[in-house]
Amino acid sequence: MGNESALGFESKRHFQLWLYSVSHAQLLLRSTKGRNADSRVDVLFKGVAALNLPTSFDGLRVREATPGHFDVSGANWQGSIEALAFFAAEDDGEYYDLSPFAASLGEQA
Repeated sequence: MGNESALGFESKRHFQLWLYSVSHAQLLLRSTKGRNADSRVDVLFKGVAALNLPTSFDGLRVREATPGHFDVSGANWQGSIEALAFFAAEDDGEYYDLSPFAASLGEQA
C-alpha cells in the first residue's frame, strides 16, 4: 500500500469513488487490482458531512488539516472531506468482493 499513519495516507494508484452511504454517512474510495497493481486498496471515511473530490482520480493523499477536516489531493486535483475519521486497508480482494470494512458499511455476502 502507500504510506499510512495516524496523520494521513498516500498512494500513487488510481482510485474511484466506490460507495457513499447516506444512512451511515460513510464514503468508500477504492483502487482495484489491475495491470499495475496486484492488490486492492480501500479508504473509508466515517461521519462524512461534506466532500469535494472527483469521482475518479490518479493518486490519493489524505492529511487531517484540522480535526474533522481532511485535505485530499492527487495528480492534478485538490479537494477536501469533512468527516470524523478515516481508515485504509489493502488486501487481495477482487473487483466486486466485499470491502474489508463490509461490516461497517452494512454490506452482506
